[in-house]
Amino acid sequence: MITPGSAPHLLARLDLIAAGLEASGRALALLGLGSVGAELDRADRFSDLDFFVVARPGQVEALLDDLSWLGGGLIQAFRNTPDGFKVLFAGGVFGEFAVFDEAALRGAAFVNARVVWRAPDAPADLPLHPRPQAARTEPLSAAQRAHHLGEALTNLLIGVRRFRRGERLSAWQFTQVYALGHALALAADATTPQPGWADAFGLERRFEVRFPAVAARLDACLPGLVGTPGAALAILDLLESLDLMGWQEAAGLAAQVRQEAREALADRTA
Repeated sequence: MITPGSAPHLLARLDLIAAGLEASGRALALLGLGSVGAELDRADRFSDLDFFVVARPGQVEALLDDLSWLGGGLIQAFRNTPDGFKVLFAGGVFGEFAVFDEAALRGAAFVNARVVWRAPDAPADLPLHPRPQAARTEPLSAAQRAHHLGEALTNLLIGVRRFRRGERLSAWQFTQVYALGHALALAADATTPQPGWADAFGLERRFEVRFPAVAARLDACLPGLVGTPGAALAILDLLESLDLMGWQEAAGLAAQVRQEAREALADRTA
């Protein structure tokens, strides 16, 4: 079994890709990202292979048109963006990559890249954007907190009403996706995280490790398509537990949500 911090299947594939890029003569560097980037200690048998290829001038399209540099064993390649692909290799390695020239790389949004291979003439200052494991996201402003709270509560009300109308799919989305997302943003802002890699682009990544007490509430908040009234009540309880500034001002809206969610539960048992 491959243990956390050990992903030889991914590193072996990266070595094949590096060799293919070097042989092609079309690339300047290969950068690993995520758990094959500077965060290697969290790699495990479920990790994806995420990477950037830095192309030589004028070679981006050639690298995208001919994927032989990936090293063989390619089962599926889906071009999901103009810049790259999602790919599946024999043995189950799944990856996602983009090909940029140097100028495009310098404008791309990413963190914690790691140089896997670099051509001798590659620029020495390729951006890697290191971000320490202990780095925290910026605290929400008062306006952002008010926005998240207002969106959470109003989406809960919409969701409960749509559930009572019979629109269960829309109700699930407003309650267990939209409202919960805003509630989790507030919970993460109000809670000191446990040690672990934060994702710069997705709060939900590794949420269970970083916010275990909040994560323990998720089962109640995510009961599924037929559970919207209970989800609304659980998300209200989560919000109330955060002792948020502005909660008292929102008490009337919260009470309306709670009343209608309880009525929806009573509808089901009547």
